[in-house]
Amino acid sequence: MIRGPISLLIVGSIALVMFLLVAFGPRAFRDYLPESALALLEGQSLQSAFGSAGGGAGGRTAADLLDDGADGLEARGPVAALAGNRPVFISQVLKGHRTRIAKDIPAEITTIRPISGCKPTPPSEAALVGHATAGHSGLELALMTYDDRVLAEAVQVFVNSYRKTGTGLASAGTELAYEAYDVAVTETARPVYLVLLNLHGHRIWNIHLAEGARIERVVLLGGRQAGVANLDPVVPVEVISGEGLAACGLAPAYPLNPGHRFFQVLASGSGTYRQEAEVKLAAMDEAIRAWNIWFRDTFGVSAEATRAGFDRGMVSVVGPEPGEAGPLAVYAPIQGARIRATQDSYFEIRGQGEAASSFAGRVRAIATSFAFGDLTYLRQGVSF
Repeated sequence: MIRGPISLLIVGSIALVMFLLVAFGPRAFRDYLPESALALLEGQSLQSAFGSAGGGAGGRTAADLLDDGADGLEARGPVAALAGNRPVFISQVLKGHRTRIAKDIPAEITTIRPISGCKPTPPSEAALVGHATAGHSGLELALMTYDDRVLAEAVQVFVNSYRKTGTGLASAGTELAYEAYDVAVTETARPVYLVLLNLHGHRIWNIHLAEGARIERVVLLGGRQAGVANLDPVVPVEVISGEGLAACGLAPAYPLNPGHRFFQVLASGSGTYRQEAEVKLAAMDEAIRAWNIWFRDTFGVSAEATRAGFDRGMVSVVGPEPGEAGPLAVYAPIQGARIRATQDSYFEIRGQGEAASSFAGRVRAIATSFAFGDLTYLRQGVSF
């Protein structure tokens, strides 16, 4: 009598799994499956199995998994960005790619400082300039950094919560964590000069080299805090943060994808509204032109033409698609890596160190000191 409902439950579960795979990719299950199983799900065999969902009879192509959406170009599967934002399957450029890195702990973290001025050291004439950009990757690390302003805001939240409930909330926001982004270097004929632009937040660029690849210099641009992992210690790293770029009068700008919300609004607008949109479009074009001029003057190449990086994705490729002729880049893990990074006043590795020196511990200690050593005073309306 219960066989029917059980069958419906099984069918429903399978349908839900299929929906999650198509909508969000295998990484929807990264908290529940081992890395080997995730790698299998992301392989070509699965892409072929879902060929009917993506178009061609021969299975889904890399382009099928890149969404030209209202919020930008978004990788909806295991695809990486080549120069010019051409999509390619990660498995065709990077061997052993991993995404379960939230608990990876580096062996060494060295602090670096942003450079002064607005002109990084230029590339040598022999170098290939590789340019990657990173939006959201979803690869959050156990590393986090913050300053006194962030602590003060968290203390106020803690105090407000304690006054109402008797329990203070002091959790660190995800925006405090460094997010990783993978750069696969497949160029082996020339030394590579990397220009890596972060579009937001804290970023650790993880470098993966093909056999024979050589890095001449790395320049990190944009965002708040930035670092690089798995780079030879002798390779120079220069940093200009987003704040530093703004102080130089520089604003990174690239053409929007055709399916972007702005163009949808522009196409549907009329009258004064359309005129305003056209003015904004002209301003965007001027910003793109100005960024390209600085980029070419500084690095000798066009930012727009060399860009490799989607608005949402995990991997950019510097160099050719290896195919059968060249070696793939080999994944280098964050676990046990050497990292060089800028940081705020406080740096923390989740789960490491004393509780009192954690984000929550610091917030609670500050709130307690303002409450004259006894948090119960907060419930009595003590001024804060």
